[in-house]
Amino acid sequence: MTLIDLKEDIIHKRLKNFYIFTGTEIGIMNIYLKQMSRVYGMPITRANSVADIYGSCTTRSLFGASKHFYVIRDDTDFTKQEKAYTTIAKDIENNVIVLLYEKLDSRLKFGKYFKDVTVNYEPLDTNVLVRYIQKACPGLTSEQSKYIVEVCEHRYDECMLEADKVNQYAEATDTTTDKAFEKLVTDGSIYQPENVSVFQFVEAVLSLNVDTAFDMERTLRENGTPSITILGTLYNSMKAVMLIQCCDKGENISEVTGLDKGAIYYNKKYVGKFDTEFLVWCVQEVQRLVLGVKNGQIDDCYATRFALTEIL
Repeated sequence: MTLIDLKEDIIHKRLKNFYIFTGTEIGIMNIYLKQMSRVYGMPITRANSVADIYGSCTTRSLFGASKHFYVIRDDTDFTKQEKAYTTIAKDIENNVIVLLYEKLDSRLKFGKYFKDVTVNYEPLDTNVLVRYIQKACPGLTSEQSKYIVEVCEHRYDECMLEADKVNQYAEATDTTTDKAFEKLVTDGSIYQPENVSVFQFVEAVLSLNVDTAFDMERTLRENGTPSITILGTLYNSMKAVMLIQCCDKGENISEVTGLDKGAIYYNKKYVGKFDTEFLVWCVQEVQRLVLGVKNGQIDDCYATRFALTEIL
């Protein structure tokens, strides 16, 4: 299913009750979700997983069937439950579910089954993003807008943040937006991408390199790396360190923990840097933040910085 098909369904009010959105353009997905919410006449409810809301979707009460619009992010467990996903659209009746995935393999059975209701959100064309920027920040030239598109690597959310930054600076200094843009570029205040990997960030956290970890976290966020990706990788490594640290001397670590040799080798060097009791708490807290981002209770923009503040 193409984005144009979905747009047509929204315009003509012929939406289905189950969709899958894939890609990293969360900002564009949210625009379409809001439009769909208006057509359905239901507010968006964020949930952790299909399993959490399946019962309420399929159970009738004295007041009739439920009617909710659920948005669920990264529910990988559901992709493995063939019996549930092949009947989901029929089972949920008046309810609506939209699943969000950063990546989904269309060659697998789950991807093939939902091919007709899967919408892939590709990065927008330069000219389209330029129009969005100039609408959000009137007065910017085409070249200035294209500069923002390029440095933000065609990510809609980042482009809109930079446009808002220009607007605010222009208002604060009582100047035009094009002049405000030039000043921000000269000062180095317009976003510039840097190359930092999530694994480098995790290494800085687990090595207790406080300043480096905070700098890398900022860079990853500015590069548009989803907080779930950052926190998920941190969770996996911290959990591995915790399991290794809790093993008694002489025990077969792989057999006791279920970790493969690669994970043990990579994470063993961090053992002992954190107190065991605090390490257990950190693992639980990072897991809580991941769930909070997925269900919309915790803002995606602040989750990683909040985790660092608590851990370091």
